[in-house]
Amino acid sequence: MQVMDTVIYKILCFASFALGAVVASFLNVVVWRVPRGESVVRPASHCPRCGAFIRWWQNVPVVSWICLRGRCAACKAPISPRYVIVEALGGTLFLFTFMRFGPGIATLVFWIWISLMIVGSFIDFDHKLLPDFVTVGGMVLGLVNAVVLYALFPALRSVPFFSLSNPITNSLLGLAFGFGLLWAIRDIGSRVFKREAMGLGDVFLMGAVGAIFGPLAVLVSLVLSSLFGSAVGVGLIALSKAKLGRFVEIPYGPYICAGCLAWMFFGREIVGWYAGLFTR
Repeated sequence: MQVMDTVIYKILCFASFALGAVVASFLNVVVWRVPRGESVVRPASHCPRCGAFIRWWQNVPVVSWICLRGRCAACKAPISPRYVIVEALGGTLFLFTFMRFGPGIATLVFWIWISLMIVGSFIDFDHKLLPDFVTVGGMVLGLVNAVVLYALFPALRSVPFFSLSNPITNSLLGLAFGFGLLWAIRDIGSRVFKREAMGLGDVFLMGAVGAIFGPLAVLVSLVLSSLFGSAVGVGLIALSKAKLGRFVEIPYGPYICAGCLAWMFFGREIVGWYAGLFTR
Protein backbone atom coordinates (compact mmCIF):
# COMPACT_ATOMS: atom_id res chain seq x y z
CA MET A 1 0.00 0.00 0.00
CA GLN A 2 2.83 2.37 0.87
CA VAL A 3 4.55 1.57 -2.44
CA MET A 4 1.32 2.28 -4.30
CA ASP A 5 0.93 5.59 -2.45
CA THR A 6 4.49 6.52 -3.45
CA VAL A 7 3.79 5.69 -7.09
CA ILE A 8 0.58 7.73 -7.08
CA TYR A 9 2.37 10.65 -5.44
CA LYS A 10 5.09 10.60 -8.11
CA ILE A 11 2.46 10.47 -10.86
CA LEU A 12 0.66 13.46 -9.33
CA CYS A 13 3.96 15.34 -9.07
CA PHE A 14 4.69 14.68 -12.74
CA ALA A 15 1.13 15.69 -13.66
CA SER A 16 1.54 18.93 -11.68
CA PHE A 17 4.72 19.83 -13.55
CA ALA A 18 3.17 18.90 -16.91
CA LEU A 19 0.05 20.97 -16.17
CA GLY A 20 2.15 23.95 -15.13
CA ALA A 21 4.26 23.72 -18.29
CA VAL A 22 1.15 23.50 -20.50
CA VAL A 23 -0.46 26.47 -18.75
CA ALA A 24 2.78 28.44 -19.03
CA SER A 25 2.93 27.66 -22.76
CA PHE A 26 -0.41 29.44 -23.12
CA LEU A 27 0.81 32.23 -20.83
CA ASN A 28 3.62 32.85 -23.33
CA VAL A 29 0.92 33.68 -25.87
CA VAL A 30 -0.82 35.97 -23.39
CA VAL A 31 2.42 37.79 -22.55
CA TRP A 32 3.14 38.43 -26.24
CA ARG A 33 -0.34 39.27 -27.54
CA VAL A 34 -2.23 41.09 -24.77
CA PRO A 35 0.02 44.20 -24.69
CA ARG A 36 -0.35 44.40 -28.47
CA GLY A 37 -4.13 44.21 -28.34
CA GLU A 38 -4.22 40.87 -30.16
CA SER A 39 -6.52 37.92 -29.51
CA VAL A 40 -5.05 35.10 -27.45
CA VAL A 41 -7.24 32.59 -29.34
CA ARG A 42 -6.81 33.45 -33.02
CA PRO A 43 -4.74 32.99 -35.04
CA ALA A 44 -3.15 29.77 -33.85
CA SER A 45 0.47 29.77 -32.72
CA HIS A 46 2.77 30.65 -35.58
CA CYS A 47 6.32 31.76 -36.29
CA PRO A 48 6.50 35.57 -36.11
CA ARG A 49 9.09 35.60 -38.89
CA CYS A 50 7.76 33.30 -41.63
CA GLY A 51 4.17 32.95 -40.41
CA ALA A 52 4.23 29.13 -40.52
CA PHE A 53 1.73 27.60 -38.14
CA ILE A 54 3.19 25.53 -35.33
CA ARG A 55 1.93 21.93 -35.35
CA TRP A 56 0.89 20.34 -32.07
CA TRP A 57 3.99 18.11 -31.94
CA GLN A 58 6.13 21.20 -32.38
CA ASN A 59 4.39 22.87 -29.44
CA VAL A 60 4.97 20.39 -26.63
CA PRO A 61 6.16 22.49 -23.65
CA VAL A 62 9.92 22.38 -23.00
CA VAL A 63 10.45 19.21 -25.08
CA SER A 64 9.71 20.75 -28.50
CA TRP A 65 12.02 23.72 -27.97
CA ILE A 66 14.86 21.37 -27.04
CA CYS A 67 14.20 18.99 -29.94
CA LEU A 68 14.01 21.88 -32.42
CA ARG A 69 17.20 23.30 -30.90
CA GLY A 70 15.48 26.62 -30.33
CA ARG A 71 14.67 27.21 -34.00
CA CYS A 72 11.56 27.36 -36.16
CA ALA A 73 10.97 24.06 -37.97
CA ALA A 74 10.07 25.91 -41.19
CA CYS A 75 12.47 28.84 -41.59
CA LYS A 76 15.06 27.92 -38.94
CA ALA A 77 14.74 31.37 -37.32
CA PRO A 78 15.81 31.34 -33.66
CA ILE A 79 13.07 30.99 -31.08
CA SER A 80 13.63 33.07 -27.95
CA PRO A 81 14.76 30.95 -24.97
CA ARG A 82 12.21 32.89 -22.92
CA TYR A 83 9.51 30.51 -24.15
CA VAL A 84 11.15 27.44 -22.67
CA ILE A 85 12.15 29.39 -19.54
CA VAL A 86 8.54 30.40 -18.89
CA GLU A 87 7.33 26.86 -19.51
CA ALA A 88 9.93 25.38 -17.16
CA LEU A 89 9.16 28.06 -14.58
CA GLY A 90 5.43 27.35 -14.70
CA GLY A 91 5.98 23.61 -14.38
CA THR A 92 8.41 24.01 -11.50
CA LEU A 93 6.18 26.39 -9.53
CA PHE A 94 3.11 24.18 -10.02
CA LEU A 95 5.16 21.20 -8.85
CA PHE A 96 6.53 22.99 -5.77
CA THR A 97 3.03 24.17 -4.88
CA PHE A 98 1.66 20.64 -5.02
CA MET A 99 4.57 19.28 -2.99
CA ARG A 100 4.16 22.03 -0.40
CA PHE A 101 0.37 22.07 0.01
CA GLY A 102 -0.78 18.75 -1.44
CA PRO A 103 -3.99 18.16 -3.37
CA GLY A 104 -6.76 20.54 -2.38
CA ILE A 105 -8.38 23.94 -2.71
CA ALA A 106 -5.29 25.87 -1.60
CA THR A 107 -3.16 24.37 -4.37
CA LEU A 108 -5.76 25.25 -7.01
CA VAL A 109 -6.01 28.86 -5.79
CA PHE A 110 -2.24 29.21 -5.68
CA TRP A 111 -1.90 27.75 -9.19
CA ILE A 112 -4.26 30.44 -10.49
CA TRP A 113 -2.33 33.14 -8.65
CA ILE A 114 1.02 31.83 -9.92
CA SER A 115 -0.33 31.99 -13.48
CA LEU A 116 -1.38 35.61 -12.99
CA MET A 117 2.01 36.49 -11.49
CA ILE A 118 3.90 34.93 -14.41
CA VAL A 119 1.88 36.94 -16.92
CA GLY A 120 2.19 40.15 -14.92
CA SER A 121 5.92 39.78 -14.34
CA PHE A 122 6.91 39.22 -17.95
CA ILE A 123 4.58 41.90 -19.30
CA ASP A 124 5.99 44.29 -16.72
CA PHE A 125 9.53 43.41 -17.76
CA ASP A 126 8.74 44.16 -21.41
CA HIS A 127 6.31 47.06 -21.21
CA LYS A 128 6.52 48.36 -17.63
CA LEU A 129 2.83 47.88 -17.03
CA LEU A 130 0.67 45.45 -15.11
CA PRO A 131 -2.65 44.45 -16.74
CA ASP A 132 -5.82 44.93 -14.71
CA PHE A 133 -6.77 41.28 -15.11
CA VAL A 134 -3.62 40.41 -13.13
CA THR A 135 -3.88 42.97 -10.34
CA VAL A 136 -7.63 43.37 -9.97
CA GLY A 137 -8.04 39.70 -10.82
CA GLY A 138 -5.74 38.84 -7.91
CA MET A 139 -7.83 40.96 -5.54
CA VAL A 140 -11.02 39.26 -6.71
CA LEU A 141 -9.37 35.84 -6.39
CA GLY A 142 -8.43 36.56 -2.78
CA LEU A 143 -11.88 37.83 -1.82
CA VAL A 144 -13.75 35.04 -3.59
CA ASN A 145 -11.38 32.53 -2.06
CA ALA A 146 -12.18 33.86 1.41
CA VAL A 147 -15.93 34.33 0.98
CA VAL A 148 -16.99 31.34 -1.10
CA LEU A 149 -14.50 28.65 -0.10
CA TYR A 150 -13.77 29.42 3.54
CA ALA A 151 -16.76 31.30 4.87
CA LEU A 152 -19.11 28.62 3.54
CA PHE A 153 -16.85 25.71 4.46
CA PRO A 154 -15.36 26.35 7.94
CA ALA A 155 -13.48 23.04 7.87
CA LEU A 156 -11.20 24.50 5.22
CA ARG A 157 -10.01 27.37 7.38
CA SER A 158 -6.94 25.39 8.35
CA VAL A 159 -5.41 26.23 4.97
CA PRO A 160 -2.07 28.02 5.56
CA PHE A 161 -1.56 31.77 5.91
CA PHE A 162 -4.90 32.76 7.44
CA SER A 163 -3.62 34.55 10.52
CA LEU A 164 -7.08 35.73 11.65
CA SER A 165 -9.97 33.50 12.65
CA ASN A 166 -12.27 35.21 10.14
CA PRO A 167 -10.85 34.71 6.64
CA ILE A 168 -13.03 37.44 5.13
CA THR A 169 -11.69 39.99 7.62
CA ASN A 170 -8.17 38.77 6.97
CA SER A 171 -8.60 39.18 3.20
CA LEU A 172 -10.18 42.63 3.43
CA LEU A 173 -7.57 43.89 5.89
CA GLY A 174 -4.79 42.46 3.73
CA LEU A 175 -6.18 44.13 0.62
CA ALA A 176 -6.57 47.50 2.35
CA PHE A 177 -3.17 47.28 4.02
CA GLY A 178 -1.32 46.21 0.88
CA PHE A 179 -3.00 48.82 -1.29
CA GLY A 180 -2.70 51.59 1.30
CA LEU A 181 0.93 50.90 2.18
CA LEU A 182 2.12 50.90 -1.44
CA TRP A 183 -0.01 53.97 -2.19
CA ALA A 184 1.69 55.84 0.64
CA ILE A 185 5.16 54.74 -0.49
CA ARG A 186 4.32 55.73 -4.07
CA ASP A 187 3.06 59.15 -2.97
CA ILE A 188 6.06 59.89 -0.75
CA GLY A 189 8.54 58.65 -3.35
CA SER A 190 6.92 60.75 -6.08
CA ARG A 191 7.18 63.88 -3.93
CA VAL A 192 10.82 63.20 -3.08
CA PHE A 193 11.98 62.35 -6.62
CA LYS A 194 9.68 64.89 -8.32
CA ARG A 195 8.42 62.16 -10.66
CA GLU A 196 6.31 59.03 -10.49
CA ALA A 197 8.26 56.69 -8.24
CA MET A 198 6.05 53.65 -8.69
CA GLY A 199 3.33 52.58 -11.10
CA LEU A 200 -0.24 52.33 -9.92
CA GLY A 201 -0.26 48.70 -11.07
CA ASP A 202 2.28 47.88 -8.35
CA VAL A 203 -0.10 49.33 -5.76
CA PHE A 204 -2.95 47.13 -6.98
CA LEU A 205 -0.62 44.12 -7.15
CA MET A 206 0.32 44.44 -3.48
CA GLY A 207 -3.38 44.79 -2.70
CA ALA A 208 -3.88 41.44 -4.43
CA VAL A 209 -1.10 39.88 -2.32
CA GLY A 210 -2.86 41.10 0.81
CA ALA A 211 -6.27 39.91 -0.38
CA ILE A 212 -4.98 36.39 -0.94
CA PHE A 213 -2.53 35.99 1.96
CA GLY A 214 -3.36 38.67 4.54
CA PRO A 215 -1.57 41.66 6.12
CA LEU A 216 1.52 39.80 7.34
CA ALA A 217 2.26 38.60 3.82
CA VAL A 218 2.23 42.23 2.66
CA LEU A 219 5.00 43.17 5.08
CA VAL A 220 7.18 40.16 4.27
CA SER A 221 6.64 40.50 0.51
CA LEU A 222 7.44 44.23 0.66
CA VAL A 223 10.72 43.67 2.50
CA LEU A 224 11.77 40.79 0.25
CA SER A 225 10.78 42.54 -2.96
CA SER A 226 12.80 45.59 -1.92
CA LEU A 227 15.83 43.39 -1.28
CA PHE A 228 15.43 41.60 -4.63
CA GLY A 229 14.96 44.87 -6.50
CA SER A 230 17.91 46.50 -4.77
CA ALA A 231 20.14 43.53 -5.61
CA VAL A 232 19.23 43.84 -9.28
CA GLY A 233 19.80 47.60 -9.20
CA VAL A 234 23.24 47.15 -7.67
CA GLY A 235 23.97 44.45 -10.24
CA LEU A 236 23.09 46.82 -13.09
CA ILE A 237 25.41 49.44 -11.65
CA ALA A 238 28.18 46.87 -11.29
CA LEU A 239 27.70 45.89 -14.93
CA SER A 240 27.93 49.58 -15.91
CA LYS A 241 24.41 49.58 -17.34
CA ALA A 242 23.42 52.32 -14.92
CA LYS A 243 25.23 55.13 -13.19
CA LEU A 244 25.22 55.67 -9.46
CA GLY A 245 22.92 58.55 -8.58
CA ARG A 246 21.03 58.31 -11.85
CA PHE A 247 17.33 57.45 -11.74
CA VAL A 248 16.90 53.99 -13.21
CA GLU A 249 13.41 52.81 -14.10
CA ILE A 250 13.10 49.21 -12.99
CA PRO A 251 9.75 47.38 -13.12
CA TYR A 252 8.81 46.58 -9.53
CA GLY A 253 6.01 44.09 -10.22
CA PRO A 254 8.28 41.08 -10.82
CA TYR A 255 10.00 41.64 -7.48
CA ILE A 256 6.67 41.89 -5.66
CA CYS A 257 5.81 38.55 -7.24
CA ALA A 258 9.17 37.09 -6.20
CA GLY A 259 8.60 38.26 -2.63
CA CYS A 260 5.11 36.80 -2.67
CA LEU A 261 6.43 33.45 -3.91
CA ALA A 262 8.97 33.42 -1.10
CA TRP A 263 6.11 34.01 1.32
CA MET A 264 4.01 31.25 -0.25
CA PHE A 265 6.68 28.59 0.09
CA PHE A 266 8.69 29.75 3.11
CA GLY A 267 6.49 32.28 4.92
CA ARG A 268 6.32 30.47 8.24
CA GLU A 269 10.05 29.74 8.21
CA ILE A 270 10.90 33.37 7.42
CA VAL A 271 8.70 34.71 10.20
CA GLY A 272 9.99 32.07 12.62
CA TRP A 273 13.60 32.91 11.77
CA TYR A 274 13.01 36.63 12.19
CA ALA A 275 11.18 36.18 15.49
CA GLY A 276 14.02 33.98 16.71
CA LEU A 277 16.46 36.87 16.35
CA PHE A 278 14.73 38.62 19.25
CA THR A 279 14.32 35.60 21.53
CA ARG A 280 17.93 34.47 21.76
